[in-house]
Amino acid sequence: MRWFPPRLARRDDPPPPVPVSPLALLMGRDEVALAGLRGLRLVRGRRVLVTGACGTVGSALSRQVRRLEPEALCLVDKDAAGLARLGRELAAEAGGDAGGAGVTLAEADVRDGARFDRVVRDARPDLLFHTAGQNELAKVEQDPCRGVADNVVGTRHAVDSAVRHDVQRMVFVSSDKAAEPTSVFGATMRLGELLLQTATGGPTCFAAVRVGNVIGEAGALLSLLAHRISSGEVVTITHPEVARHFMTVAEAAGLLIEAAALAEEAETFVLDMGRPVPVVELVHRYAEQLRLPEVTIRFSGLGPGEKLAEKAFADSERRIRTAHPKIWATRPAPPPAGLPQLLDELAAAAGAGDDGRVRLLLRRLLPEYHPVRRPLPAGEPPPPGPSRLCDARSFHTGCSPDPPGL
Repeated sequence: MRWFPPRLARRDDPPPPVPVSPLALLMGRDEVALAGLRGLRLVRGRRVLVTGACGTVGSALSRQVRRLEPEALCLVDKDAAGLARLGRELAAEAGGDAGGAGVTLAEADVRDGARFDRVVRDARPDLLFHTAGQNELAKVEQDPCRGVADNVVGTRHAVDSAVRHDVQRMVFVSSDKAAEPTSVFGATMRLGELLLQTATGGPTCFAAVRVGNVIGEAGALLSLLAHRISSGEVVTITHPEVARHFMTVAEAAGLLIEAAALAEEAETFVLDMGRPVPVVELVHRYAEQLRLPEVTIRFSGLGPGEKLAEKAFADSERRIRTAHPKIWATRPAPPPAGLPQLLDELAAAAGAGDDGRVRLLLRRLLPEYHPVRRPLPAGEPPPPGPSRLCDARSFHTGCSPDPPGL
């Protein structure tokens, strides 16, 4: 046996490869580092309010904001128990009680304009991040009145309160489904973007952020998928060709902070997430990570409003480079004439529970909204009951009901 001494690295040797994270392997791209010095300069010493603070993105955003040393952080959600739990978690991270960490909790539903306005008045935020809303595509498609109340009326209340109380910057969480929408959910997100434009010109600077499908190490989608695969259960997705943009929850939260810093004229910002990932590939990649390569997939067919693949931008939208190499923006065309009156009619129809009127008004408000129903894919029929890859806990991955995220 011969012994060879270890070879010393030469100066021209390439650096050792950086380990790839499991989430990066699933997404097919590296995770993007966001919320750096720009975010720190924006948040430090300012008063911040987050709506939907108990949601997947809202809670991650709250944690990131807290680490950036705001003067005060107000967390708003209609889930009192969830708020109390989040407050305890933030307090534990800060090594004290939530109040001592500059965090206040406010139970409020953004659909209640008067209540929410009082919260904003008392909190006096410099920055407002609006992540509250109904985000399950299938549920919004089935109940468009509730979707409009949550996503359009609620956003209108947030915009009005931001203007009324001189909030410096407001960021609205939209979705990639707002680009050329085919679902009621996508249409409500697109209307939210338009609402920001109607309020520009004053002291408040607005921005929207389109996020993709949010995944995380402990997220509901991966937890459910891991259970199905490890138990040998059939994994059901909608279509063999369905593809989605995926991003980590840290990316989503960081993108919101970066957008707040980059905003100038109610732009809509998007993270460069590369090409949409085929969901079939994501399932196989995750099965390999679990060392369980054998997985059975069944296809159930796209539901109402679902697309085979999403776009970050509509074909008619001009992409604009920003100061961050991985963030793009667009400045949408001016909102249609008579938008406030039509929005009043839409809110009244939603309040009256008139689904047909709501769908009609959405088409009048958004010429680019084209509702679709697709035939089932060829092959075996869908399984009976709700045996899907995702259940009501998991987010827009090409399964129905949608998984949660925003």
